[in-house]
Amino acid sequence: MDGDEKIRAKIVLQNRESLLYFDQAGRWTSSVEEARQFDHVADANAFARESRLPLVDIVMSFGDPRYDVRLAATAPPG
Repeated sequence: MDGDEKIRAKIVLQNRESLLYFDQAGRWTSSVEEARQFDHVADANAFARESRLPLVDIVMSFGDPRYDVRLAATAPPG
């Protein structure tokens, strides 16, 4: 990779307990490749809140789980 290439993370939602990822069809999958992808962390967070998904993390996946960045999604309203 030369200096001009950029690595783009996949931004996905993952259940903290089951470690499954939320997919396009609204189901949970064990495959990060099948997970619904978001353009921005804020989009993933808003979706999790609006969909009332409890106990989810926003994961920025770089293709190797050792380098994943994990943020707790904001809890859904009441």
